[in-house]
Amino acid sequence: MNLRKHHVAAALAVLALLVIPVVFVPAVAAAEAPDLTLKAAPATIVYGDSARLTARVEVPGALLTLSRRYADAAGFTVVGTATADASGRAAWTLRPSGDVTYRAEFAGDATWAPASAEVVVGVRPRVKLRAGAVKPILEGRRITFSVAVRPLHPGGTVQLQRWSKDGWVLLKELTLNDASTARYTWRADQSGMLAVRANMQPDVDHRSGHSVPWKTEVFDPNNPYGVPSGYAHLIVVDLSQYRLYYHEHGQVVRVFDCVLGRPGLPTPRGHFRIYAKDPNIGGPYGPRRMRYLGAYAIHGTNEPWLLQRYPRNFSHGCTRLSNTNILWLYSRVPVGTRVWNVP
Repeated sequence: MNLRKHHVAAALAVLALLVIPVVFVPAVAAAEAPDLTLKAAPATIVYGDSARLTARVEVPGALLTLSRRYADAAGFTVVGTATADASGRAAWTLRPSGDVTYRAEFAGDATWAPASAEVVVGVRPRVKLRAGAVKPILEGRRITFSVAVRPLHPGGTVQLQRWSKDGWVLLKELTLNDASTARYTWRADQSGMLAVRANMQPDVDHRSGHSVPWKTEVFDPNNPYGVPSGYAHLIVVDLSQYRLYYHEHGQVVRVFDCVLGRPGLPTPRGHFRIYAKDPNIGGPYGPRRMRYLGAYAIHGTNEPWLLQRYPRNFSHGCTRLSNTNILWLYSRVPVGTRVWNVP
């Protein structure tokens, strides 16, 4: 019995040597990533304009890295760094050339885990439209439109669009040359308000973009200044043409060459009414005078040879006609008749 007890005791001693003590170690919490946001204002720009990127991070004084990736790029490229201020704010002003994704990154530190945020900035092409036409536009006149697009899109297409009751409709599709410009000549086909713009559809690099619409009124050739038909009598003096257009019920009845104000004493622009008619006035006024603004008037002349010159800026601001023409006009125009002096 004693020998058996001795063997059991020895076995227990060996087992005690083989038992490994268990040590409990408290778990260490993983570092949290700080809140990080990135915003762009505006979110969509026109090529050549700038966007303001603003990052806000929960770590004042954090160093932030800004990267970008264009639509056709495989990865991000670092474009700058900034240190967040005491409120955790950092900002960049950038001028991207196409649609781009920006990423702001915080690398982390002893307290905070890394963090990142992204924002997309859309870029529209800058589309310019010009029209080679002298206003007012008459129905049937030709208008030459010129389009320029930046950045360069050689071989790209741009649409000339015309406003209608159904919205913008296609007028002509143009192909841009190597300089990213195009031209098109079109004949105004109907009277009324005309609005035309140049529009580019979106592509892999850019959003859609359009020009500022070009607008004008297209007039019936028999009513080039859009005179309402309700006016029984109306006089239009076109200062650029040195011509007087006499209208009845919206239609041009007679056109006269005229002399206008000399430099320093220009003929006034604007809309007026004849308030007095002076018969048999004589002298520099010729046989008749019709006053519409103070001493400004439409009258004859004692210097008819001035009507043969061009440009005809010789008066003190009045509109001079030949004596034959003022006699004809005077007999048809009552007091109260409207006078439009247009550029």
